[in-house]
Amino acid sequence: MMQQSTDHKPRRRWLIPVAVFMIVFGVSFNLILRQANEPLESTQSTPLISGTLIPDPRPLTPFRLTDHNGGEFSQESIKGSWHLLSFGYTHCPDICPTTLAMLARLADRMRQESLNAEIKTAFITIDPERDTQTVLASYVPYFDSAFLGVTGDRQALDKLTGQLGVLYARVDTEQSGMGYLIDHSTSVILTNPAGEFQALFGAPHEVEAMAQDLIRLITR
Repeated sequence: MMQQSTDHKPRRRWLIPVAVFMIVFGVSFNLILRQANEPLESTQSTPLISGTLIPDPRPLTPFRLTDHNGGEFSQESIKGSWHLLSFGYTHCPDICPTTLAMLARLADRMRQESLNAEIKTAFITIDPERDTQTVLASYVPYFDSAFLGVTGDRQALDKLTGQLGVLYARVDTEQSGMGYLIDHSTSVILTNPAGEFQALFGAPHEVEAMAQDLIRLITR
């Protein structure tokens, strides 16, 4: 569920913090999945193909961020629609643009369905120091004009990532012209119209499988 965005020649001094990050990530992620440790067929009438369903959707505690248009992005603003949340940063050399491109294909696929529901996609930066509203406004809509880029201060960001089990760690590198990279979770989070944590989709992400899962959840 976690992939690294690093240069090809990692230095040994990265190994300890990255190893610690992976251990902490595993513990935190397992706590979330403990809610879903029974076969989905026995706990839900809607088994998923590629996602992990949270049997008892989790209400999100208050958080307040800002989208690239200057609008509020909070636990209240996401109510009323399904949301796919992807966490990353614009300087990411590989994982983030790949995930956003996949989500764009997924959005196109879902537009082919006649669903009485709206699915919105938000790319939430884990690098708010560099990813301002202006930066996100020129980056995120490139993948799909309907996508929102979301940023905010570090404390506000961690209020959201903490309750979703999204972990990230900065990796300083002298060999990168970007100054630093960020290792981070690659799961895509799904929230329901009640603003609750409903499911998550771990890598590798397969568009058709995710589409079928979303259709099952929305039409059940």
